[in-house]
Amino acid sequence: MTFFSILFALIAEQYRPVTSSHWIVRMSTRWLNWVAGEFGAKTEEGASPIGARMACLVAFILPTFLVFLVYVLCMLTYPILGFLWNVVIAYLFFGFRQFSHSFTLVHEAIEAHDLPAARAALAEWYGPDLDATNLTETQVISLALERAIIGSHRHVFGVLFWFMMPMGPAGVVLYRLADIAAQRWSERGDFNLSEAARHFFYVLDWIPSRITAMGFAIVGNFEGAVYAWRYLTQKWADSLSAVILAAGGGALGVRLGEPLSEPDSDEALRMAEAGEPLIYEVGLEPTERTMRSAVGLVWRLVIVWMALLLMLTIALWLG
Repeated sequence: MTFFSILFALIAEQYRPVTSSHWIVRMSTRWLNWVAGEFGAKTEEGASPIGARMACLVAFILPTFLVFLVYVLCMLTYPILGFLWNVVIAYLFFGFRQFSHSFTLVHEAIEAHDLPAARAALAEWYGPDLDATNLTETQVISLALERAIIGSHRHVFGVLFWFMMPMGPAGVVLYRLADIAAQRWSERGDFNLSEAARHFFYVLDWIPSRITAMGFAIVGNFEGAVYAWRYLTQKWADSLSAVILAAGGGALGVRLGEPLSEPDSDEALRMAEAGEPLIYEVGLEPTERTMRSAVGLVWRLVIVWMALLLMLTIALWLG
């Protein structure tokens, strides 16, 4: 059932994508904003640590329980309704178009050698946190690749992982709500609330992020991905994103993130005497061709996931 639910959801999403203005996105945002308003910012310091944890439980667990309850009721009465419920939830919370449209705009501008248009598309994608005015073409491509790699995980592969868990569609809702809250609640300036959401999402995404990194290594440059995963994660502050970006960049054979600082002669001598390996950058500077390669990398991993799901489905049927 999981395989066909995801397959039908992918097909439906290609014809009618769930964009940032879709009603499910607006409803999820309003729900998270309401919970944050009720439990957060009660004092000048923001929500108390206990209030922040309560906000996470209410914001994530309550919708998850309702979705799971509907799923169980459908499966107990008419299993076909449970299948349809799976398809609906997968369609609403899973898919490429929620991040690929912005990546395509940047790619098309780079392909047309229109750097100002590429900067504008990238700035709109990132929002006010990024000033793209003086970015070079290489920097624009690098930032677009980073955003797309993270987006492919949080909208596709992380969702796939939680959809395969016993909770089924409820796991998808739990994962996506926690991801949205971890991003949006940090914008409220409430430290305890944002930290609670990030910690909750960290627990949910620790295993899926590493499975995605392993998947990139398998379908891409294996040695480059493993080396970058082992030594280059320090280039990003977020430990979850660092694993995915390092493995994704290594799998593509390109350099992502800020360049590593070269050790001075004294440090290099100390490392040599201690037997520590000298850490070096992996791959080349990203180009327009790399953007096409990134699309192929993601699709290859999707095919691997779907093939594994199909084999598991057949094995369950035969068993």
